[in-house]
Amino acid sequence: MKSLNDIAKAYKQSALQAINPGVSYSSYKTGVSRAYRTGNLFNQIASSNNIDGMIKLGKDRKSFTLTFNIAPNGAPYGKYVHNGTYKMAPRPFGEIAGESKSVKEAFDMYMNQVVESELETTFENMEDMFLKAGFKVK
Repeated sequence: MKSLNDIAKAYKQSALQAINPGVSYSSYKTGVSRAYRTGNLFNQIASSNNIDGMIKLGKDRKSFTLTFNIAPNGAPYGKYVHNGTYKMAPRPFGEIAGESKSVKEAFDMYMNQVVESELETTFENMEDMFLKAGFKVK
């Protein structure tokens, strides 16, 4: 059973993998997304993005927001690595993570569970309504 925390964990792992050791990324001159020189960016992002703090469930309990800090206090230059500058092409480790197979699988599994639960509740309510109306339900 997948939870929102599983989605956040998959996202964080994919983003860190995009930083080091890097993944195939043809838009950058080296062909990989690796953004690791001293390890500071990697370590700061790993420590500042707490899994429990990355996910916020909406008031309707059906929507959620995933927040990922690409420029933590100890590495404010992370936004320049991620978005690029006029002298440097971007290495969007956050976007790469969002498009990764593990994040998509975790999201799909979570959404399948949510939809299945909603359908079960709806069908149970429909059964009660039919019984109250005098229909026989098998």
